[in-house]
This record gives sequence, C-alpha cells and structure tokens, in this order.
Amino acid sequence: MTTVSYQACRLVHDSAVEFEETRRRFDEQVPLLDPLLTLRLVLDQATWSGVKAHVDRTVGQSGFVALTRLDQGALFRLSGDPVQATLYLVGNPVIAREILAVEPAAGLYAPFRVAVYRDAMGAHVAYDQPSSVLASFGSDAIDAIARELDERIRDSAERSCQPAAIAEEFTG
Repeated sequence: MTTVSYQACRLVHDSAVEFEETRRRFDEQVPLLDPLLTLRLVLDQATWSGVKAHVDRTVGQSGFVALTRLDQGALFRLSGDPVQATLYLVGNPVIAREILAVEPAAGLYAPFRVAVYRDAMGAHVAYDQPSSVLASFGSDAIDAIARELDERIRDSAERSCQPAAIAEEFTG
C-alpha cells in the first residue's frame, strides 16, 4: 500500500441568485451526458471518433458535461429536513482520456465533483480545484491540462452565480 498526502483547494462561489436558478444555470453550462446514449455507445462498441462526436454534441459552453447529477436534497427531504443540494460528476471524457493515458490513477479526480447547494448564507457552487488534486500525481502533462480545467470550471461557476443582468450579457 502506498499513501500519498496532498493539499487540495476547495473553491466556493457565492451565488447572487437563488438555489434553483443557480442550479438551472449550472445545468446549462454543464449539460447532463445522456447515460442511455453513452451505454448504447459501449454496447455498440462505437469508435472513439463516435464517442468524441457524441460528447461534442452534448458539451456546454464550458466544454464539460455532467456524467451524473445526484439531487441529494430529494432523498434528504424524506428525513423531514429540507436540503437543497445537488452533486455532479463533471468533466469531458475526451480530456479525461488524455489524463488517464498519463496516469490511470488520476481517474480518482477525472471526472471531478461539483456541488450546488444552499445554506443559511445563500446558494453556492463548490468544487476542489482540479489542479490542486491532480498535482498529487507530479506530472507536468497532467498539470497543464488541469490548469485549463481550473479556468473552465471557474467560468462555469461564475456564470451560474451571476446576477441576472450580468448573466444575460454572457448569453446575449
């Protein structure tokens, strides 16, 4: 067994809009990759170019897709305590393939987790900065890709959290 200790940076973007609007905007920035179509690609043994085309048709402005979206609040509401929280696995399978070609263990962080949630202070978008977790592999090639991921997810989070007038400028 090998133990690797590292330090990660969690970034939390405070939203200027309510939870549902923040989540709706995040869903626009990072659309859900249809799991049934993805399964069909695997079952049909599609070519890698077919996979790339499928991903390219789905990615949002960010260049990301959500490989899964878990509405944690839906389950937690059954406890009688309403929670507004959604967990995403975010990435791009084409980019993840590049990372895993260098270091397969980087699959721990590709895709990476993003949380959209509401607390007493308001709505937020939070994630561990990709470059901070991927730096634990000590690879210049992975670090270069991770810095690009940092910019993309930061832009997506900021667009999801902007006041309505600013958000319209981005999309208009």
